[in-house]
Amino acid sequence: MSDTKHVVLIHGTWGSGDSWGPARAAFEERGYTVHTPTLRYHELPLHDGAMKVGPVSIRDYADDLVELVDSLDSPPLLVGLSLGGLLAQLAAARTRHAGVVAACPSPAAGIFAPTPATMRVFGSVFGRHFLQLRPWAKPLYPTTWQRFRRWIANVQTEELARELFADLVCESGRAYCEMVFPFLDRRKATTVNFAAVTTPVLAIRGEFDLVVPPRIAPMTAARYQQGGFVEIPRSDHLVFFGDALTLTMGHIDDWIARNRLLAA
Repeated sequence: MSDTKHVVLIHGTWGSGDSWGPARAAFEERGYTVHTPTLRYHELPLHDGAMKVGPVSIRDYADDLVELVDSLDSPPLLVGLSLGGLLAQLAAARTRHAGVVAACPSPAAGIFAPTPATMRVFGSVFGRHFLQLRPWAKPLYPTTWQRFRRWIANVQTEELARELFADLVCESGRAYCEMVFPFLDRRKATTVNFAAVTTPVLAIRGEFDLVVPPRIAPMTAARYQQGGFVEIPRSDHLVFFGDALTLTMGHIDDWIARNRLLAA
């Protein structure tokens, strides 16, 4: 088996592999070979992607990630943010891997803990998409700058928030229908086989994350044999960006050392 320490960074909604920026550099500084896959059709400009991404399933995203992980010469650390946090878990249940970091994860089927505040935010950011006919077949366009700044990048600097917003692309409407209405999905795209993941799992939330309900990350950690949970103080949903990055990486460093992951 290779001594290469692989890490796969899985981006979230409206993002791409290029979104990782400083986080990728942080892992590389620690000696990792970093892979930042771009989810299907997210490499396309916004309007080009809108023509293709709408009906893509979460299962399609997971299949692509499993293929990548299986191609590596040693089991990687799987790290995902938001939607990527759910995808990291889905891929982990089907592949050899060293461990999983699910940061501000979208909820897997069966994990449901909304609050009135997060329901209002979700409705403001995503609600309009579900009011159109056949939302599962249509692209989910990025939210407005005002909503992105208020609800998602609420702790980031204005400069960084605008930089992140400028790179947003279309997301799959079907993927969001599979997450929001898992009880209607016969293919169970968001159902994670928790028992199949026997490696350490670290779930992370940001103290000021307004998008993901506060209990989702700890409830996710509790589903695993070796689940752990940490909160990043004074962070919004984007725990791998801005001032939060150093704190997040510190927790991941401690977790890796404690569990002796990827040791040569």
